[in-house]
Amino acid sequence: MNHFKIYCEIVVSPSVINRALKVSLIVGTTLNLINQGEALIALEIANLSFIKLTLTYLVPYGVTTYTATAMKVEFQIGTKAIVETDLKCKKCGCEIHVKENELIPECPTCGINTRWKLK
Repeated sequence: MNHFKIYCEIVVSPSVINRALKVSLIVGTTLNLINQGEALIALEIANLSFIKLTLTYLVPYGVTTYTATAMKVEFQIGTKAIVETDLKCKKCGCEIHVKENELIPECPTCGINTRWKLK
């Protein structure tokens, strides 16, 4: 499985999407109230910037998606693999195969100092 496909699977996984939506809703609403609160509360549609309104939700969504994907692609020991893939230890080069939802093990050589990367 190539790296791009793995990243795409993680980005569209329910856990990443749910987290990004929640953060976007909270942060986007807060920022919109700070930046355009008077117009929103008064329902002055003519004074609203819909580009700003939209971007204020999209930016937190994008940042959260990127961060969650970056964390999941690190394949930290003791966490569940979100996709089935082959991993390689960054320190010693040991290779393993993990299945989706399988706990990621320590490297037999490096132990708790394991740092996995996609093969």
